[in-house]
Amino acid sequence: MNICPRTLDKPMILFGLEVEDVGVLALFVGITVILCNPVIPTFLFFFGWWILSKIKKGKPSGIIPHLLYKCGLMMPGLIPSPRLKPRYCVYRKADPKKILY
Repeated sequence: MNICPRTLDKPMILFGLEVEDVGVLALFVGITVILCNPVIPTFLFFFGWWILSKIKKGKPSGIIPHLLYKCGLMMPGLIPSPRLKPRYCVYRKADPKKILY
């Protein structure tokens, strides 16, 4: 029996975080670079990296995008967040035979 190594399923890691997490952190720090001088976002990057690594410790991969979706962040291609729309129905109220797109 051949055993498949786990490294095939391991996500790509940058600075100890997954790529999506680094993207969220870079977006936040990039916005603060525009609004503030460069010293504050540098500290925010390291503080955010530390906080994200503490949040992710012992959790499955993709937990940060999942938490952002759960908090109400709209993501393309996904149904509305449960915080924004607690009930989801594929049919309209007036005509139950028509599908919403």
